[in-house]
Amino acid sequence: MILYPTHSRTPVGRPRHEEIPVYKIAMIGWREWVGMPELEDVPLLAKMDTGAWSNTLHASDIEIIESDLENRVRFRLEDGGEWIERPVSDWRRVRDTGGHETMRPVIRTTLEIAGMDFDIEVCLKDRSLMRHRFIIGRRFLRERFCVHPGRQCIHSSERTIPRIVLEY
Repeated sequence: MILYPTHSRTPVGRPRHEEIPVYKIAMIGWREWVGMPELEDVPLLAKMDTGAWSNTLHASDIEIIESDLENRVRFRLEDGGEWIERPVSDWRRVRDTGGHETMRPVIRTTLEIAGMDFDIEVCLKDRSLMRHRFIIGRRFLRERFCVHPGRQCIHSSERTIPRIVLEY
């Protein structure tokens, strides 16, 4: 923490010093190529949606498999693609842009973006009629990334995901 003195006074007249946290925030474009190695080996073009709260990934043929131990979800990322099966970590009530609420299964996975790996939660939804297969919402973006509204693919070019090595 860095202390920055301010010239304002508190209500009782004493000088006030505020602790202002220093964050390292990466700039990303409004669209970026990202990786989800646990689900698919090829990069996905994701839209950074600061108006959406949660992350949503396109999935087709979604099937819920209930058991006594844990509920699982089975789905395909592309029509006719390979089946993927993951544990359901949660259910979310999500309101779409038309105001309709639905309950969506949530899975946990790894996201590669801007050369870094993150554990994230992703809602599954058939987005076949939508332009973007993967929406990254503000719950994940906040305090990690600043989204540049006029640029895209800052950290990734033509379907590549750059990897950086962090030295300690």
